Amino acid sequence: MTQAHRVIIIGAGILGLASAYHLLKGHTGLDLLVVERLSGSGQGDTARSAAAFRDMFSSSVNRQLSQGAIAFYENLQKKSLHVGLKKIGYLWLITEAQMAEWHRPLAHMAAAGVAFQTLDRKDLAARLPELRFIDISQGILGLNCGILDPARLTRFYEQEILRLGGRLLYRREVTGFNRDGQGRINGVRVGAEEIHAETVIVATGAWTGRTMALAGLEVALVPRKRQLFSLPASEGPLSRLLWTPGFNPHKLLPFTILPGGAYLRPAAASFILGYANPDQAPGLDEPAMAQGDFFEHRIRPQVEGYFPVFQGIAPTHAWAGHYDEHLADRTPFVERLAGAIVVGGSSGSGIMKADSLGRIVAGLYGGLDVVELGQGELFRIPDLSLRQRAVPPEEFVI
Repeated sequence: MTQAHRVIIIGAGILGLASAYHLLKGHTGLDLLVVERLSGSGQGDTARSAAAFRDMFSSSVNRQLSQGAIAFYENLQKKSLHVGLKKIGYLWLITEAQMAEWHRPLAHMAAAGVAFQTLDRKDLAARLPELRFIDISQGILGLNCGILDPARLTRFYEQEILRLGGRLLYRREVTGFNRDGQGRINGVRVGAEEIHAETVIVATGAWTGRTMALAGLEVALVPRKRQLFSLPASEGPLSRLLWTPGFNPHKLLPFTILPGGAYLRPAAASFILGYANPDQAPGLDEPAMAQGDFFEHRIRPQVEGYFPVFQGIAPTHAWAGHYDEHLADRTPFVERLAGAIVVGGSSGSGIMKADSLGRIVAGLYGGLDVVELGQGELFRIPDLSLRQRAVPPEEFVI
């Protein structure tokens, strides 16, 4: 059995969906098919993320990508296409040593117009009476930062893809690639079926290395498991901490990062706690499972030390996903490899940069050198390639 399409996108996560949307927006009537191994869109690592966004990056490229996507998501909400976006801010609680280390990148961000505030201990104590300072010297509050609903954002892209004439094929795993006489990828194999295409786009996130290995190619991505734990906060001291006034119009505690790296993400009557463990061995953990001992030994001690109100509270839900880490500079890439377009390396910030990356994929497909991002800024597509890359390393990593 064979089919043929102009464009095939492998992966219906947030990067594949944003790419499909912008391709269809820019090319009316484009014959485009998205192939996904799971039973629906956004059911992999997109659904398992902390679903937060920020523009607090030391790299001007990462700032531009995130600001473009944030602007687009905000515009959707202004049109009543709600994606659950709430600008609650990012609050880094930092030590004197961290402040000395971050002085230079913070100065660069301030010079670039990134919106943030520095909060001293007195200000933090007034706003967060539950906080034990221990080694905390001050706070950094990013203002153009917050949380959103990945399911709603996924649904927006999915519905628009269908409205614009694209197709979504679920429960179909790509098992190989086809090549033409020049070695260019010109289709995929799904079981016994061959699906031909003029252009194949790979957007499989942490599975990108495994996907490209089917074509005998390597990509410089490292998949790494990340775990999240949900704790109830519908009443008592945790509810009062969740609904903390004084930081944002929503009267919610900001997305809060502790000195050791553990973070608190407000949710519906709960907190989501996570920690991007730097000691986690690379690799795909399938199925990705959260581990109770990781919470007890790596997250709980950090969180309870600074916020004793968490003492004795057990998670009610836990899950795990993956980052697709691009260790060279912690910045995504969009590149043609053997004729296919590969987008990946979001390093844990896929949702907050997805719309910008989708525009760049569509621009590369269309033969452009420059695209306009969601905030109206122009972006040079070759800067995000691997061969002509012009990206500074990211120094402000959570």
